[in-house]
Amino acid sequence: MSEADGEGPRIYTPEQIAARAGGISVKSLSAWIRDRGLETTTLGYAQPSRKGGPRRRLWGMTDAQLEVLLASRRRRP
Repeated sequence: MSEADGEGPRIYTPEQIAARAGGISVKSLSAWIRDRGLETTTLGYAQPSRKGGPRRRLWGMTDAQLEVLLASRRRRP
């Protein structure tokens, strides 16, 4: 899937992003994104659990967002 195919930008799942970022866990990836204020794409929301609580946001990253993340990982302190 690519923009050249006319299907829009490719969206990577958190698991795919974590693997490309060096095999880190999704939890560590989420913390990295939050700490650096990086952008993600909201894909929707999961069905609410039977126990209640807030809705869980489903997210991913486009090619451009992923490149920014990988660049920030390369120059990490």
